[in-house]
Amino acid sequence: MNVIIPAAGQGTRLRPHTHTIPKVMLPVAGRPIIGHILSDLRLLEPGEVRLIVGYRGETLEAYAREAFPDMPVRIVWQEEQLGLGHAVLQGLVEGEHEPVLVVLGDTVFD
Repeated sequence: MNVIIPAAGQGTRLRPHTHTIPKVMLPVAGRPIIGHILSDLRLLEPGEVRLIVGYRGETLEAYAREAFPDMPVRIVWQEEQLGLGHAVLQGLVEGEHEPVLVVLGDTVFD
């Protein structure tokens, strides 16, 4: 199973906190939100995790590669933020018939 994590938004409702970092990089309980998500996803042993990035995406990419070096992460750039549906579409691969799990990048789940 592959995983798509839309994380390209600017987090405008969380300003000024998101002026310098993406919303998914905001710290919660000692690590970024995305850190909690990727840690939990590691247990599922996904075939690939596709991070859909845009606003300050370099920060997210650097964190994911450093904190989770063994996780198969692919960075997909969403050049225009056209909504959640568009972000998920960016993460789909044409002709792929494998199940896909979509996890919102700003949601911590159990």
